[in-house]
Amino acid sequence: MLNSDGSNRLPNAESCRLPAGHNYRFLAGPHGNLILRPWFDTIALNFVASWFCPLSRAWAAASISDGLIDRFREELDVPSLNLAQFASAIRKVSIAHAEFRDISEAWERIFFTTKDPAQRDLIDSYTALFKSEQRQLAMRRFFLSLRPHVPPLKWEIATPEEVEAKQAGRLAGCMFTNPENSEIVQSASILGEWGEEYHLKMCAPVGSTDDIARAHVFMPEDGEVKGTLHGIGLEPVMWDALAHPAKALTRQGIRVVLPTGPWHGRRAPKGLFGGEHILRRGPLGFIEGFHAWVSEVALWIRWARTTADAPVGLGGVSLGALTAQIAATAASDWSESDRPDALLLITTTGDMRSVAFESNIGEKLGLTNEIKNYGWTEENLERWLPLLQPGQSLAVKPEKIVMLLGSADRLTPFEGGVALAEQWKIPEENLFIRRQGHFSGALGLSHDATPLKRFATALLQA
Repeated sequence: MLNSDGSNRLPNAESCRLPAGHNYRFLAGPHGNLILRPWFDTIALNFVASWFCPLSRAWAAASISDGLIDRFREELDVPSLNLAQFASAIRKVSIAHAEFRDISEAWERIFFTTKDPAQRDLIDSYTALFKSEQRQLAMRRFFLSLRPHVPPLKWEIATPEEVEAKQAGRLAGCMFTNPENSEIVQSASILGEWGEEYHLKMCAPVGSTDDIARAHVFMPEDGEVKGTLHGIGLEPVMWDALAHPAKALTRQGIRVVLPTGPWHGRRAPKGLFGGEHILRRGPLGFIEGFHAWVSEVALWIRWARTTADAPVGLGGVSLGALTAQIAATAASDWSESDRPDALLLITTTGDMRSVAFESNIGEKLGLTNEIKNYGWTEENLERWLPLLQPGQSLAVKPEKIVMLLGSADRLTPFEGGVALAEQWKIPEENLFIRRQGHFSGALGLSHDATPLKRFATALLQA
């Protein structure tokens, strides 16, 4: 594997390394049997919709307020509220956001620009970035008393007419084109819990010209790549512990690639929190989000094939799974080097109409009512389903697809997942159905990683 300076020198195994990351290993025992039940999903859903999103909305508004109350008020669109008591919090968030930008730039320089950086310098920079991300996340607590007055999202719903004007051309041609090559740059390597790890970046093939697509790569400890799992990542700072069971696949010789999705993490637009840009625009947010994500998937898979003679699997949880399954059908029109060999889908559905109009997260956030108010119905959404859910041609053999569904999942409704499994003729031994919901189903991999093990078998036999 080449370092950023073009050499294949690996860090000295006797030198310092990153400490072990957070994980949910406590769920592997009796705690898991108690917690990973549908009741947990009810609590998690209420937390995300009623607490995390409004607090994140307030934090995102403060992050671009320059410490000014009037600008904060304007960003939140709450003209009648007296926000004087939040003056100190707004200033702290604004200052911390500027510090985070400086720390990110310093991390970028040492990982991607500095020639032959010392391991200690890499670790210090990495640790500083992680702590700064955690600090940004924790600062949401400053707005607890404001939470009941803040909308969960900064709404900008696109009407059916606006979607028609922006996306009709894709329906008439190839909906997910095979993108042109984009230079992928590799960072310096660092020793972590699993072995060598490094980062990748490239200019995003779809969307803003200054958007940088990123991925975090975890290598098998002996450096021998028997296969690659390309996961569809979301918020690195929030989902790192959830990815622990996937990272453990490095012990079986599987290189794990965890990209950051468009509009998440450091790719979030200014003044918005991770993922908000998808949800707040209704169907258009998902249409454009899937378009960007799927295009990047092709390039990451292409990179994986050029850097190791080994099969490549594609996997994802929730929104990541929805993206992975679209890519698995879009790849039928791509060059063979860009097609995945195996597929892992965790808590997914094949019916995006049910996500739009029947999902409990849409109801809790008010998204379902918002899109209805802007003229969306099940009937006019149907025209756009080819851009929102898998097509007819599947580039992956059914026996190479592993799916985990929660029978109590109402966020990506369970029935749509079962229908997709039947449509694709997924073998019984590859379909795992558990009495869990959306969140408990994904967390359940820390309690029972059998689906991941089954996927590893399918991938390495590809």
